[in-house]
Amino acid sequence: MNLWWGTNGSTYRLYENGVLIDTKSLTANTPSAQAATTAIAGRAPGNYEYRAVLSNAAGETASDTLIVQVTK
Repeated sequence: MNLWWGTNGSTYRLYENGVLIDTKSLTANTPSAQAATTAIAGRAPGNYEYRAVLSNAAGETASDTLIVQVTK
């Protein structure tokens, strides 16, 4: 997740196929950029949907859904 513009979040959540798989606390430093990463490995072949959510005291915002196709 890379946030280049806007109010920073204090929490990052990553969902895979609608299931929460990672949560991280973030240090807010608006207006500076913010980034978070999650390493994912070992998935069986198939399609996976990922969505990141940033939240802070004012609310939350979600990314568009990214579909990843694992072939091997």
